[in-house]
Amino acid sequence: MSSPIQENELLETGIHEKIEQLLEYVKSSAGKEEIHIVEKEIFQQIKQIGRASLQLFVEKSGTGYEANNPPISENGNNLENKVCPASPYFSIYGKLNIKRTGYYDKAKQRYYYPIDNQLNLPKSTYSYLLTDWLLSRSTETDYRESVNLFIDIFDIDLSQAVPQRLCEDISPSVQPYYDQADAPDMESEGSHLVLSADGKGVPIQKKEQQGDMHKPETPKARLTKGEKPGIKKEATVTANYSFNPASRSSEEIVNALLREYKDTDNDQQNQGEQKIPRIALNKHYRASLAGKDHAIGNAIEQLIKRDPDGNKPIIVLIDGAPSLEKSIERMVKTYHIKNRVDATILDIIHACEYVWEAGTAIHGEKSPKRRQWVREKLLDLLDGKIGYVIGALKQIKKKRELNESKLETLDKVIRYFTNHKHMMKYDDYLAKGYPIGTGVVESACGSLVKNRMERNGMRWGMTGAQAMLDLRAVKKNTDWKSFMEIYINEQKNILYSDDYKRKMVA
Repeated sequence: MSSPIQENELLETGIHEKIEQLLEYVKSSAGKEEIHIVEKEIFQQIKQIGRASLQLFVEKSGTGYEANNPPISENGNNLENKVCPASPYFSIYGKLNIKRTGYYDKAKQRYYYPIDNQLNLPKSTYSYLLTDWLLSRSTETDYRESVNLFIDIFDIDLSQAVPQRLCEDISPSVQPYYDQADAPDMESEGSHLVLSADGKGVPIQKKEQQGDMHKPETPKARLTKGEKPGIKKEATVTANYSFNPASRSSEEIVNALLREYKDTDNDQQNQGEQKIPRIALNKHYRASLAGKDHAIGNAIEQLIKRDPDGNKPIIVLIDGAPSLEKSIERMVKTYHIKNRVDATILDIIHACEYVWEAGTAIHGEKSPKRRQWVREKLLDLLDGKIGYVIGALKQIKKKRELNESKLETLDKVIRYFTNHKHMMKYDDYLAKGYPIGTGVVESACGSLVKNRMERNGMRWGMTGAQAMLDLRAVKKNTDWKSFMEIYINEQKNILYSDDYKRKMVA
């Protein structure tokens, strides 16, 4: 039976032989093989070298055993040496077995493995590097595709349950990460802050659609083609960012809304100006299934961190959903920032859609008069004449002979504008140079939620859905590298903070 030293020498010799084989293959293939074939073969051989090298590192690191020098307990007693089986470790090069010497602490009724501490082994059997790469990919595409990619590249034996389980294990670290993360550098920030929120449905497994905590989103009056009732839970998506204001005219906005662009509509910037007006700076996204108050409270905490002195005005941008507005009002009051909110603005795109609906009801969809009427009413809205627009619609109802369906449409538009009048002071918003669209958070609803959570046939458990939303937010916020580094360091402190010492050997 060979000794550990002899086994290590054999491993080392094998690595040198593999390297020589690789060099010989490259030289012998020159002028004979196609480059893609050589590329693939080089990678296959490099994986073998990598696995053998990592195994050699593990073997040379020992098992944590030191002859006649066991770890000691808190009361100074030697820990009892126990025979332990090798522990599996799945790396990007494949599965390894790590030999570990275990010591038993009777007082604490637990085992201690010195080599685990030395190597900083993860809690799971999957390496931190494999976990990093696998979850980074899984935030972008479904688990099965992610696993298949790694199987194709690395020939690793994985099931789609692995990234799903790792996702749920790691996601609880996302909130603590953002709690301690630094705010964006002040030099990169704008003079004003924005809080924006919207809702996006996540398909939930039928067995989890019970109870108040898991109530589906508010049922729609009319379902789209192929949509089934009561299968979604609303995720509240939030975005907060900063910007530098710059005023615009109502004519500029209408030209943009109607896609009637003119050269004079472009923002004129001074030659010395470095920051683009109204551009969203240092965007931060999150999505939560725990309710609107929870999501909005979290976003407000991020805003407060961005401006601890409380000097920057806050602009709220929403689509007009009453439940969302009420939640924001509650949380603004809870966090005592009501005096900092300078405006709560109704998304101009939503307002524009209602104007088009009214124009269609009055003039018909194909009438050339419709577009001109819409343009005039949009200009009125943006000039702060919301009361005039509501009055004009009421007069049209009285004077024109419209069928019941068209009258209902006008009633709906009048009701919408009346209910949101307090959020439609667009003349004031434009003069102050504020953004008036919710494009940032609506884009997040698509990129953060829909693109990953609503793939064909997907149904999520609540825990798994929130875990994915958390990790996907880290990815979309471009914080992945920093998050994983901090996560690994925190895991080391958690797993190996209770370190046992050995007696000093002279």
